[in-house]
Amino acid sequence: MLLLMIGAEPAQSAGRADDGGALLRVGTTGDYPPFTYREPATGRWVGYDIDLAHSLGKWLGRPVEFVPTTWKDLAADLEAGHFDIAMGGVSVTPERARRGVFSRPYLADGKAPVVRCADAFRFAAPSSIDRAGVRAVVNPGGTNERFARAHFSKAELRVHDDNLTIFDELLEGRADVMVTDAIEARMQQHLRPGLCAVNPKRPLERSQKAYLLRRDPAFSMEVDRWLRAELASGRAGRTLDAWLRYPWPLAPSAAVRLAKLVDERLALMPDVARYKWNRGLPIEDVSREQALLQATAAQASRHGLDPGRAVAFFAAQIEASKALQRELHFGWKANGLGSFASTPDLPNDIRPKIDALDRRLLSALAALDGRRERREFGALRSTALSAIAVELALSPVLR
Repeated sequence: MLLLMIGAEPAQSAGRADDGGALLRVGTTGDYPPFTYREPATGRWVGYDIDLAHSLGKWLGRPVEFVPTTWKDLAADLEAGHFDIAMGGVSVTPERARRGVFSRPYLADGKAPVVRCADAFRFAAPSSIDRAGVRAVVNPGGTNERFARAHFSKAELRVHDDNLTIFDELLEGRADVMVTDAIEARMQQHLRPGLCAVNPKRPLERSQKAYLLRRDPAFSMEVDRWLRAELASGRAGRTLDAWLRYPWPLAPSAAVRLAKLVDERLALMPDVARYKWNRGLPIEDVSREQALLQATAAQASRHGLDPGRAVAFFAAQIEASKALQRELHFGWKANGLGSFASTPDLPNDIRPKIDALDRRLLSALAALDGRRERREFGALRSTALSAIAVELALSPVLR
């Protein structure tokens, strides 16, 4: 059962300004309603923990900046200093506690299966899931994957990269079960008729949700003071009720997903350009480009894609990436810019993110079907920095 974790200590009536009014950088995934969601069309952040992030910023006297992250990278991004606090339905785990400091818990939850309603009786017992022939699906990098890998040794386990479309894998018969947080399980059965949460009030594993903070005792103390005030006043409970009733959109169209992923890939290129600039490396990497295109051709048929079309699409992503990097290098050279003080490491930090996006791009490209969606994709306004790069990236889809 989902419970608000209300402490016995009295609420404080006001907070204090912290860090001289500097930005409060909040890391969040944007893919986990009701806690955090980023609207595809506008880029606006909404959800329960988004509201509470604004409340915390007001308490501290600091403007809020939301920093996108993923469940796989969340703890590492915090430890690397990319943001001050991770918010958005973060479960307390020992692994995450080694990378930062948890606030006091604010919700008690647990893991519950989501299945097609016709199969609810079949999966009523936990032991019925881990059996040969059962197809389980899981999102990568968070506590759902940790739970699945710890408890499923006989069931077929498949990782699906897109949180916003993963429940459609159940509805469309490509998977039988997903185990997720009970609050999400109940919300999905409301949003998607045909899906049922199995015994969400008796979770398979109990857990707590809290905020993961950078290691700063004064900051941690102030966050806990604010959280006590929110819980004791009842504001947190009213906010959660409102977001549980919110008419959350279902998965965005394939066109919206594909355009968003194109932008996310291009958004990594300034870091790539800075890394190469600092080391005097060429923008073009022929061997890596050829390896990517060969892998794309080999994987295309598994997604029901024509290999030629898939290769043309990814060749355009490569050209778009290089065009953006060249544009940046040209500007830096013209301005006599020296080396950047620090850049993410290309082999160990940036390329794994690009590879993960490429897998999602291939899935999204396979889902893009029909002239209407192609026209919709072409009409979407891209948020990427380079208009030239965007046109190159879109060209294979619009043909």
